[in-house]
Amino acid sequence: MKKVIIIPLLVLLLASFGCDTKQKGPSNLSVGKSKLIESGNALEAVGHLEKAEKEEANKLEPRALLIIAYSYGLSTGDADRSGNAAKFRSEREQRIKALTEAEMKSILQVLDDRRSQVRKAGLQALVDKGQDAAVLILDSLAKGRYPSLHEDFTQWVLVDIGTDALDLVLAKLTDETTTPALRSKLVHVLAEIGDAKAVDALKSVKTETSEPGLAMEISTTLYQLGEKSYKNDIIAGISHDDVGVRRAAAKAMVNIEGVPSKTLIAGLKDTDSEVVTAFVEALAIHKDAAAVDGLVAVLISDELNKDPKQAAINTLDIYGQEKLARGLASRITTLIIGGTVSDAENRLHLVQLLRKEPFKKQIKAIKSIDDLAFKLYSYHERKEESTLVKTTLKQLLDELQ
Repeated sequence: MKKVIIIPLLVLLLASFGCDTKQKGPSNLSVGKSKLIESGNALEAVGHLEKAEKEEANKLEPRALLIIAYSYGLSTGDADRSGNAAKFRSEREQRIKALTEAEMKSILQVLDDRRSQVRKAGLQALVDKGQDAAVLILDSLAKGRYPSLHEDFTQWVLVDIGTDALDLVLAKLTDETTTPALRSKLVHVLAEIGDAKAVDALKSVKTETSEPGLAMEISTTLYQLGEKSYKNDIIAGISHDDVGVRRAAAKAMVNIEGVPSKTLIAGLKDTDSEVVTAFVEALAIHKDAAAVDGLVAVLISDELNKDPKQAAINTLDIYGQEKLARGLASRITTLIIGGTVSDAENRLHLVQLLRKEPFKKQIKAIKSIDDLAFKLYSYHERKEESTLVKTTLKQLLDELQ
């Protein structure tokens, strides 16, 4: 009886031993993905992902991750520093040529995460794929897939694919099922690609659209593509009742030749922050000392958000460098210490402007006539209550010593 019992026990023990020989812990795929996406370590990731490509029944994800890893390793210089640049470059090139639609979709699924530090390198692989990738990207835009990538698609991916994507973009633009919002983004893409082949299609859409904002965006793009007859139409648009029209027209001002500076200065009084930001940026190109008062008014406006104010700091910095804002440091100091600017955020913007080099030089230059630094120090010690303003003001005072 004992022998009969022992034999089955031995069989069970051997079977258990056989099971213990199987791989334990996380797979090469999960380790490689973690090292790439979470740690940004392309070199270690590649080793695991190359093994995963052999091990996994479904090759899509490891192949997608490998293309991203090779791209990221090259973009950071890690591949070059480790002596792997030639291998990474060769593997990347071969794999991009062989990319299938399913693999491209897998790449997009991996990258559809705003936290991903490898996003740009991965998308660059699709740029290098060219037209086939553009087909997928335009379809994704139309169907709302990979939403966190849409800004990248229209801001630079399609633009960088360039003329290889031109016919596809034009087809999507003129497709009657394409939404006005997507059409607007595609018009931006065409403006950035800058190919006059788009002119006829843009004119056709402009004639048919009932969206005044889109029509103005098309006018500004046509102007950029050499159709200078749209200039007056664009300038007229900056006073339109529709804010979408004003935004499109205002953004075009940086590119309009011979636009009167008084038109741009008047635009600073608009109540829409996006419109005002565009005019402020245009005044950095079309410079006029007469704009200084309007730019300062933007800095202390209670109606506008921080975007036009930061733009105003940048433009006034340029004006200071080019001697177009003489005496401005004194005026700004008076605003800060005078008690008329009640909003702490606005006072902060004024102090940030004074920290720009041209205005620190103005403060130092007139010390014997008007000691602005001492006035600011006294204000810092006795009146300013905002911690953030006090901290920034202290930094300015330290820099003035």
